[in-house]
Amino acid sequence: MNPIGSRSCGASLLLGILFNLLWVGQAAVAAEQPAVAIKEPKISEKVSKSVRKYLNIDLLWAELEASFRATRKFRVVSRNTEVIAEIREEQKFSQSDLAKGDAAATGELANAHYLILPKVQNFKFYRSVKRLPNFDSKYRRQDSGLLHLTAQMVDTTSGQVVATFDLMSRFASKPRIVNYRGGAPDSTWFTKMAKDVAAQLADQFVDVVYPMKVIKRTWNNEVIINRGRDSGIERGQVYDVFFAGEELFDPDTGESLGRGEEFVGKIKITRINPRVSYAKIISEVDPENAPIRVGDIVRRPQ
Repeated sequence: MNPIGSRSCGASLLLGILFNLLWVGQAAVAAEQPAVAIKEPKISEKVSKSVRKYLNIDLLWAELEASFRATRKFRVVSRNTEVIAEIREEQKFSQSDLAKGDAAATGELANAHYLILPKVQNFKFYRSVKRLPNFDSKYRRQDSGLLHLTAQMVDTTSGQVVATFDLMSRFASKPRIVNYRGGAPDSTWFTKMAKDVAAQLADQFVDVVYPMKVIKRTWNNEVIINRGRDSGIERGQVYDVFFAGEELFDPDTGESLGRGEEFVGKIKITRINPRVSYAKIISEVDPENAPIRVGDIVRRPQ
């Protein structure tokens, strides 16, 4: 037997086992993540019919789902009827004589723990053109737009509306001198606004399900929080810090109203790492008896 070949086969086998273990571990972690389903965005009657042709709902929907996947904290369950139809078709194929057993397994589609109900409340997408004085065919042109979205967060186990998010993005291009009138803003402007409101929604949703928290207090009057570069946090931002007290209940219904929170101080972001951020303590209400400590909740100022 060739010892070199034997060692090569053994190494390959070991790598295969390690890869499988890693894949199983990642799958187990994913299975424990809350599942989120985002319904197709609805359009308010306030949105003008003349501008709806520029409102790409499919693109907006895709960006909302992509923003949640990017957090790596949730499983995104599709509620797109076309996607579901494709899954059902593949499941049927797995039961046919042509399948080799590796097609999609037949079964119920995954249920979501949270349902997101988005609605476009306002949308503007227009081009303003003004003739330049003393010129016959010269115009000053500027493109502008606004995308205002609200989204309800519903707990599917109770049907309770946990939170309602108010999201907005706008743009205004630099004025340009052109030789013609008419036209509409480039569609890339809409894509940017869709990405912006989607990122806002994902960030705020994460803050509700997984609040920012202090995970360590250092010797030099700094704290480390469990948010990194991919969370939208920025250097120089100031945040409020709260102590999470005991759980509160409605005396009539017995329903949990969450935990009472007591303001304990402010922090300022000084350094951002991929998965955590450092902040300097800039004030504490009672540093002796109620200092900022591990487990305290960090929130954006209201």
